[in-house]
Amino acid sequence: MPSLNTIRSDFLTYFTDRDHKLIASAPLVPQSDPSLMFVNAGMVPFKNIFTGAEQPPAPRATSAQKCVRAGGKHNDLDNVGYTGRHQTFFEMLGTSPSATISRKARSNSPGT
Repeated sequence: MPSLNTIRSDFLTYFTDRDHKLIASAPLVPQSDPSLMFVNAGMVPFKNIFTGAEQPPAPRATSAQKCVRAGGKHNDLDNVGYTGRHQTFFEMLGTSPSATISRKARSNSPGT
């Protein structure tokens, strides 16, 4: 079985080889979002792009975002430590066609 470092590296390489910009993991404590105590999902650093508050850094992006399981909508915090799948710290690997999604988000928002 490949190591976690190999899986992360292969994932990011696959998408950067296909013209996705590699975005570094944001800090675990959001720097510009007072609505969250911790980054709890891979999309948190892209929130301002999806709402139209910021422009995407590239048409397509990929990242390995560090996250903290801190409860929320699908709260399974009580399962931490009981299974190998439920950890308090994890990484989410993802890709985003930012320009397309942010354009759609703005077109569906009130006043547009």
